[in-house]
Amino acid sequence: MPFVKFFACFSLILNPFFILNAESREEIIRKGKELYNSAGSCVACHMADGKGQKGSVPPLAGSDWLKGGSARSIAISLRGLAGPIKVNGRNYYSAMPPQLLFDDEKLAHILSYVNNAWGNKEALIDLEDVAQARRELPQDVFTPKTLLKRFPFDKKYSRSNGTFTPTYDDMISEITEPIVYRTFMPGASPAAFAVALPGNHYYCWDAGECRLRYAWTKGGFIRSNQNHWSSNGKPVAEFNGTPYYRARTTQLSYVSFDELSRTNNRQPLYDTSQAKNFPILIGEIKDAPSYLGYRLVEGFPNFRYSLGKHTITELIRPNADRTGIRRTFTVSPPVETTLRLTPTVLASVSSDRGKLSPDGILLLSAKESADFTVLIRPVEEAN
Repeated sequence: MPFVKFFACFSLILNPFFILNAESREEIIRKGKELYNSAGSCVACHMADGKGQKGSVPPLAGSDWLKGGSARSIAISLRGLAGPIKVNGRNYYSAMPPQLLFDDEKLAHILSYVNNAWGNKEALIDLEDVAQARRELPQDVFTPKTLLKRFPFDKKYSRSNGTFTPTYDDMISEITEPIVYRTFMPGASPAAFAVALPGNHYYCWDAGECRLRYAWTKGGFIRSNQNHWSSNGKPVAEFNGTPYYRARTTQLSYVSFDELSRTNNRQPLYDTSQAKNFPILIGEIKDAPSYLGYRLVEGFPNFRYSLGKHTITELIRPNADRTGIRRTFTVSPPVETTLRLTPTVLASVSSDRGKLSPDGILLLSAKESADFTVLIRPVEEAN
């Protein structure tokens, strides 16, 4: 038996998984591309072209943060990254949630694709490196400062990358344009948005479970600026005010609004990858929703997610007189739909379509589900 053939057979005897790990470079990158572009994955924020979203989500295409080895990008993917970040000389506010849905092999495939897409020319990533990092990295979410202390840049990249001092004043008295933060919010999974609307209404939308979490108007917007990062330094944003609307959920045990405002959390208050009590019911579908991303419509985020074969969009804006929030939904293809809302003594809930019961159950015909709007307004406390 020729020596090469003998050695290959002997290797298989010693390591029966040898052949399973012998994927070609092309196969690794192909699988990584599929995972990157799958529903609710990296593409939802970083986009198919890897360019991210201006002022919010930093680019992966041509990013200096990928250079100098894979340890830094593995750490960001496993533990998340929060705080004002400077990438290729530009400032971004959005947080990066830890990628909890991918095992070591899938994460290695995704990062290998990112390292070799859109003109990037970095090394493939070995799943053993991901597994070791998962075992050894601290559990805390990284900030740019703590990440670069552990995985510093080469000097030629350090001047145009790192952290920066935010200048946005989150306590301005009047919000005139929508403000969208991709950040960690109390009472939500790590994949949350904080949005400020003209008329000084604010809300938390949870991309981890594809649902509105809560809305408030008194007390001002979250702190994610210099005050938050210099005095607190924790990834979870400081929450101001008391919500007038908070969606029901079985995934989060009751947490008082006082606890929601605490800022000493290093992690979001909880994490889940399944919305077992998803508020939108369609037929016998029991699958969890899949987040598909969002697009800005006149500055307002229009969230997209899927439930079974149906695609749902949810655009949240202030109502005409700015006394509440207006949630406009579309379901495609249209189908008989039930939406479970949460009426309370603090908020009134109404809909322009369907039949809404006193306990907040909205029943919609297939035709009505194609385009309907829910209005939520705070009820002023009696003097």
